[in-house]
Amino acid sequence: MAVYHKISTNDGGSIDLTLNLGALFELSKKDKPMVDRYFALQKMVQKDSSSMTELDMGEFLYIAYRCAHVKDEDYMKIEDFLYKLTDSRQEMGEVFKKLYGTNGKKQGSPMPSGKRQKGK
Repeated sequence: MAVYHKISTNDGGSIDLTLNLGALFELSKKDKPMVDRYFALQKMVQKDSSSMTELDMGEFLYIAYRCAHVKDEDYMKIEDFLYKLTDSRQEMGEVFKKLYGTNGKKQGSPMPSGKRQKGK
């Protein structure tokens, strides 16, 4: 089951976002260039997140929007999404961190170390 995060819109509403791998896979079947762009942005974040511009972050959030609405035939184009998206850079950053899992806590290694954990 996908985890959804909400972000505010300028009209007082909110929009669901997710970066669930299943949704990314579904999106890749419908719009492969969009998912390729996601991976390019992901590499940028991993390499040097300070090089990411506000527009890059907006695009990242748009990809998460597309993933959350991957089954919808009628979805906003990126220009409409960016106009509708909150102007709060703080909220955008907080939602980005939730989506990407960079909330200041040390992230687990993607590869198992081979060591046994205590109690197992």
